[in-house]
Amino acid sequence: LVAALAQQFRAYLSRRQYQARQGRLDIRRTLRRSISSGGVPIDPAFRHRRPGRPDLIALCDFSYSVTAASTFLVSLLTPAAPFFRRVRLFAFVDQPVEVSLENGMLIPHQPLDMYARSDFGKVLLAFWNVYEPLLNRNTIVIVLGDARNNRRPPRGDVLGRIHNAVRQVTWLNPEPRERWGTGDSAMAAYERHCHAVL
Repeated sequence: LVAALAQQFRAYLSRRQYQARQGRLDIRRTLRRSISSGGVPIDPAFRHRRPGRPDLIALCDFSYSVTAASTFLVSLLTPAAPFFRRVRLFAFVDQPVEVSLENGMLIPHQPLDMYARSDFGKVLLAFWNVYEPLLNRNTIVIVLGDARNNRRPPRGDVLGRIHNAVRQVTWLNPEPRERWGTGDSAMAAYERHCHAVL
């Protein structure tokens, strides 16, 4: 299923990039070219546009409640890597750790404590302190997590700094929307610093 979805994703992006490469019709140059054919626009001219490939950073919560959703997202993003200039994948529970998908297995580049308690505020601060140089106006950041912070400081201000530094921040929450903000969910602190929350 992941392979089929990844193929659809690649096909969709290929179509969009092909259309962007073809560019928009340039009326002035088309009319100028049509003079040699008696005013008939046989050879249309296009404004060629080279779409820049953005950087992609994904922060995926690997706490017990959302491990399956995070693994699924990483599996989808890995084959989409050719459509981005650079893809960096991070897993976290209470500390961000860079990961890669090799032969269907998730490989952390440093130890990842799967039994720690989720702390999104600590993760965002650690990510900002270490990886801030990766964040620029060409970067898209995807965060996947349920925002259940175990009643610790959410540090929405750090997500605000990330939001100001990058092109787009998208938060994917696998919980139903009616559960956001209940119990220990800090979704309200993060939602205002995202371009899209799904």
